[in-house]
Amino acid sequence: MKLKTRKSKKSYTVMIISDSARNQRKEFHINAGLAGTVMLGSFLLLVGVVCYVVYSVITLSDSLERFRLQADQIVKLQEEIEQLEAEAEGLKAEKEEMAEQINNLNDTVDQHAQVQQALAAEEEEAHIPRGFPLSGTAQLKTEETADDDEDEGMRAHEDRKEVIFAASEGINVIASGTGTVLSVDVDVDYGNVVSIDHGNGYISIYRNNGTPVVKAGNEITRGAILYVVGEDNAELGYSISKDDTYIEPMEMIEING
Repeated sequence: MKLKTRKSKKSYTVMIISDSARNQRKEFHINAGLAGTVMLGSFLLLVGVVCYVVYSVITLSDSLERFRLQADQIVKLQEEIEQLEAEAEGLKAEKEEMAEQINNLNDTVDQHAQVQQALAAEEEEAHIPRGFPLSGTAQLKTEETADDDEDEGMRAHEDRKEVIFAASEGINVIASGTGTVLSVDVDVDYGNVVSIDHGNGYISIYRNNGTPVVKAGNEITRGAILYVVGEDNAELGYSISKDDTYIEPMEMIEING
């Protein structure tokens, strides 16, 4: 006859002893299988906590690295902003300097234009035969003087509205305005005739029996010598035409002094 073997069951006893005066003690009996399950669960829980801690550390490290990179980017951006602000200030200064240079240039251009206008006006005025046709004082021959029987000098061409001046020896016959010598002709009665085209419709005519010191085509300015007055050519016949019409010379002449 065979005897049946009985397996023994392991169990664990947990004792809780109080530190109080009553010296109470409690005992808990835990089955071995349950204890193994609790221990396995505790181990797994510990492993999970460790994994979580490791994951948290890695995540925090990554976050710190990203924060560091972002901080570096912020510093670089601030440096770039400061550099751009400095460049903007430089550009602003250059803009102001250029604006000042442009204003100075505009002022210079305006001044140059004013000078050019003044020179053009002066040049235009110089071409108008307003000057006195002699370099010194002279006497204007009147009708009474011209009718004197003892006067054997020049007679004015009335159709040209010519006037006659009697000058002293040593005085020069001069151009009354800037222009070009149009012609140097011989007058049948009184020697030579110099005509000056002033380029604006005015032509001044100088009649004298002296020798002209200019030739046709010469460019001359107001005051240029046309004849040198001597004992034999002390009189000058002077006339002006405007657009082929003779005008009164005395209305044009500006006598200073």
